[in-house]
Amino acid sequence: MTTQNLPGSDAARHGTGDADLTIMLAAHDAFRRDLTRLARTTSAANLSDPARRQSVAAGWDLFKRELYLHHTTEDELIWPTLRPRLAHSDSALSVLAAMEAEHELIDPLLAAVDSEFAGPGDRLADVIDALTSSLAGHLRHEERDGLPLIGVALTAAEWRGVGRKMASKNGLASSSQMFAWILDDTDREHAAEFAARKAEVDAAIGEGES
Repeated sequence: MTTQNLPGSDAARHGTGDADLTIMLAAHDAFRRDLTRLARTTSAANLSDPARRQSVAAGWDLFKRELYLHHTTEDELIWPTLRPRLAHSDSALSVLAAMEAEHELIDPLLAAVDSEFAGPGDRLADVIDALTSSLAGHLRHEERDGLPLIGVALTAAEWRGVGRKMASKNGLASSSQMFAWILDDTDREHAAEFAARKAEVDAAIGEGES
């Protein structure tokens, strides 16, 4: 699979009730952005220079950390919150189960990339291509079938409550890093929007710590 024209997040922008999914969708876009960058910078020629290799590996570590936090938050907070509200729908429960199963399929691909960075890296481009294919498919599935369930099951106020739990769980440092990561290479208009979002998240963390 090529890394150009990766699936977008238009489907998740519809049918979500009053739930504000801006941060979730922005994180998905940032994962796609980083996968494209990784594919472009992991050729043997680019990684033959030790300094270049270290720089690319640092970017990979950040991507991996953000993906871990994102998936852990979904598995431990979001899907469990939705499940009892959607217990009447076998279809919805099947989607939530699929989301968790797809996370488990992605984990070995992350480990494979780690192994390539730790070794000669002869297969690095191939394993990143496999990761791109799997993660892009998961993001597309989640945006089409998973995220809309948030608006079906939760009010805007309830979703904000879940957001406060997520912010408190991950802490201020992780929140700051996440927003900086999302905003990398973002235009001024979106940067201003996310500055306001970050202020809301920081306030929620402050409330949780007080």
